Amino acid sequence: MKELHREMIIDITRTLGLDTVSFPDDADFSASYTRASGYALSSLVMSSHSGTHIDAPLHFFEGRESLDEVPVERFFLDADVIEIESPTAVTISELDSYPFKPGQAVLFKTRNSDLPRERFHENFVYIESGAARWLIDRGVSLVGFDYISVERYDDMDFPVHIILLGAGALILEDIDLRSVEPGRYHLTCLPIKTVHADGAPCRAVLRRLL
Repeated sequence: MKELHREMIIDITRTLGLDTVSFPDDADFSASYTRASGYALSSLVMSSHSGTHIDAPLHFFEGRESLDEVPVERFFLDADVIEIESPTAVTISELDSYPFKPGQAVLFKTRNSDLPRERFHENFVYIESGAARWLIDRGVSLVGFDYISVERYDDMDFPVHIILLGAGALILEDIDLRSVEPGRYHLTCLPIKTVHADGAPCRAVLRRLL
């Protein structure tokens, strides 16, 4: 008898309104609830980059693809979860031994995953621009990160966004990798579909065959 494959499914989405951290000067998430005539309605206020979200090339490049223009198959990817030991940054030296395949996603698990969520922390681990270029040279199509920005906090030139989005790669930010072991998974990350979106919150899920 053929044995059925079993899957492990892990939700890596931050819960808006529960463990949401906002970048300084960005809109905070808020929700108001009403109940009338026998049903409930909610009003939501948020940034296009609230919680677990995807950045589109339009975020930094006027005239480039918005999220609603990205083919839906790009949100279903093979993905490697890589645990980064450096307490400061993702660097080429920690990536050089990984055999990435063109078109895949790479998700970085850093000490950011354990940062308290009651406020924004400026000293989060970031991605070095050299590492971003290294990933693009190997054909990575989506880079996921366990905090709300891939950039060093005080770098206002935004080199990592420019390198990744400029090459057409997508950026998945503020994923929750606390319970995820390093390894190969299947990633699904479907953003809210709104017209001309520079970014949008999404539901991100990892699947792994057992």
